[in-house]
Amino acid sequence: MIKLSDILNEGKVVLQSTDNKSDLPSVFPDFLVTGGRKAHNGQPIIQFIPRKSVELDKIEKLGNTSKDDITKQLAKYAEKKTKLKFKPMYNYEGAGYGILLDIDFIVKKIS
Repeated sequence: MIKLSDILNEGKVVLQSTDNKSDLPSVFPDFLVTGGRKAHNGQPIIQFIPRKSVELDKIEKLGNTSKDDITKQLAKYAEKKTKLKFKPMYNYEGAGYGILLDIDFIVKKIS
């Protein structure tokens, strides 16, 4: 069986800057995608954790691009890779960036 995290670990994620004065308009950081943590409602969190400090340096080159904006981009990346819906976790306090699988989307598909 293929795990969702295996699918999301394949390929590179493109992050684009929202700061027009950033060093680079986009970067390709390498993330480790994991699951296992739970949100306050019990829903599993999918974490995107930069693999090395070099990846953090790449993200810093996006200038004043907020953590919330990067999380939105990661949710869109996950949607494109899996054809499922994801919700960005704003103000996520864990390691890296967190997104949630949209369970309502799945329930609508199967009912």
